[in-house]
Amino acid sequence: MNNIYKNIAFLLILATAGVFAETVEELDEGKSLNEMIRRKMLGSDDTPFSFCGDLNLTALFISQDKSEGYDDSSASLQGNIGLVCAGKGNGFGYGAEIGVKTDSGLIKQGAAIMKTAFIFAEFDKIGTIRLGYTNTAADLFSICGDRYLVGYGGAGSGNLGIFYNKSAGSIVDTGFAYNDSRAAKILWLSPTFSGFSVGLSFTPDSRDANLFRTRHCLRKSVNEKSCFSGISAYAQNTITGGIAYEWGAPDDFNVKISAAGWFGRGKSGSSDSIKVHDVCAYNIGAIFGYKDFKISLGYTDAGKSLLPKKYATADMSATFDDSRDYSLSDPEIGLKPGANAGKIYSIGVAYTYKKLTVSAGYFKSEVRFSHNEKSTADIVTFAAEYTFDKIVGVYVEYDYISSNSCARARAYGKACDLSSTGKNRANVLMVGTKINI
Repeated sequence: MNNIYKNIAFLLILATAGVFAETVEELDEGKSLNEMIRRKMLGSDDTPFSFCGDLNLTALFISQDKSEGYDDSSASLQGNIGLVCAGKGNGFGYGAEIGVKTDSGLIKQGAAIMKTAFIFAEFDKIGTIRLGYTNTAADLFSICGDRYLVGYGGAGSGNLGIFYNKSAGSIVDTGFAYNDSRAAKILWLSPTFSGFSVGLSFTPDSRDANLFRTRHCLRKSVNEKSCFSGISAYAQNTITGGIAYEWGAPDDFNVKISAAGWFGRGKSGSSDSIKVHDVCAYNIGAIFGYKDFKISLGYTDAGKSLLPKKYATADMSATFDDSRDYSLSDPEIGLKPGANAGKIYSIGVAYTYKKLTVSAGYFKSEVRFSHNEKSTADIVTFAAEYTFDKIVGVYVEYDYISSNSCARARAYGKACDLSSTGKNRANVLMVGTKINI
């Protein structure tokens, strides 16, 4: 099935490139790539079909203190491409959307996967209803500090851990992007009344793409005594909600304040006898704007979501023993009382002057493994992006990453054939091109 999605993405990319090559003269008219594709492929602007999404071609250079072979330079192609079919009735709209996401699919043999597939109905008085594979209400209402960051998007992209995997529990365990769009759900988004809007969603089973699933891939068996944070745990019957208030004008002072929450039953995929905490997490954030200046603030607390209820039976020594071969059966491996699933603090600022936008962001994540053991990550981002027209833009971005992993995280990392690095620093430089559809 993945090959089908990959082929769809590949054909859309080729079509996009062909349309772009044939219609350079239309750029002067200010047309979007979606308008060009509809005219060239579908023969008319008056059609229920439209395209959406973007493509990023990025060259990346990374240098780390604890490199161990991870100093690297590479190129990647990432993007989201969607096809929408929509119609209108008397006081309502309806349609369907299907989208694929590709991550280095044409350069590093990555796979294109289905990102969205849902039907929807829009009513003037009651709002929008979606049924299928789409983001939750909490995802749509969450505000993180990267909302207005340009370029690759810093830590807010959710992908820095791919290039920087020596964090031993600080970046990888917490993550910066909650995405369960591959789980089927029902979603309702209200119209905006006096600046207020709300949303609700229900997901019966998010086994394949739950919000707080660990990204560690275990290579050894797991038993009850050594169960660690979120090992193949997932959520059932997840209810999410969000509420937002917006005030002001886009070309003057404006503000948006939002709160979102996730609530669901925690289940363990490792063993029915392993009990994990239910999902209970929230996000609060705000966006302030004044003409061409924007600032966004965000805080996310994942609580104890999907953490095991059983703890390790022994404490870790203050000094990590790098010469020791830790295993999951060791009594030191695992969480202790006081552990949590992670907290994220973020801020992002951006300023736009004509076609140039510059931005800066700061992200901090903290994951506790016990009352007095924690791993942290700090990421600072600077970026500039120049947009030639509605379609093409270029950018440059610099990220500085600093992580500090506690002894318990390092021992667990070594037991799972992962990184056992304590403190690490990394410099990441990216240049790229964006194509907006």
